[in-house]
Amino acid sequence: MAKRPSKIDRLGPDVRDLVGRLRDQGRTLDEIMAKLGELDIAAASLPSRAGLHKHLQRAEAVADKLRRSRTVAEVVVRKLGESEPDKVTRLNIELMHQALFDMMNPEDGEPIALDPMQIMLLSKAMDHLGKASKDDVARTITIEKRAADKARAAALKEAEAAVVKHGGSGALTPELQQAFKAMLFGQRDG
Repeated sequence: MAKRPSKIDRLGPDVRDLVGRLRDQGRTLDEIMAKLGELDIAAASLPSRAGLHKHLQRAEAVADKLRRSRTVAEVVVRKLGESEPDKVTRLNIELMHQALFDMMNPEDGEPIALDPMQIMLLSKAMDHLGKASKDDVARTITIEKRAADKARAAALKEAEAAVVKHGGSGALTPELQQAFKAMLFGQRDG
């Protein structure tokens, strides 16, 4: 049986955002209830004080989990080092692995029974993580190659400009250009 959404969940996103902003401003439950009463919402659609409290507790629990995840993410990013490219992708992969592990190993110690569809979806998630990791490696290689090519092209232009500056326009012969390209790009002809 599907869980019925709470009255707050059934309110519009703008009203839910207002509740969140008021709570972030340190408003009390009574102040938030009073503000909701001022809005053009049918009385039957307004949440009870207890319902509002439960909603805010759940929101705070989610915020706590996000803060913990952010802390873990910062530690992981520090472990990866500042020179690692595309840390966000790697971090997302690690966090997904952790989420799957947490789901399979609940804190209450009760084993989780999965139906075939859930097993298939978990298998797919793991497969997607593997592909994301592979794609991340390929993307990193492409980015590094592009950066190296760009640096070599800039070095070639600088070297050619230095030769022209110090030796005049005739000093940059086709043979010298080829020598520069061979040194920087490993090109023999062209």
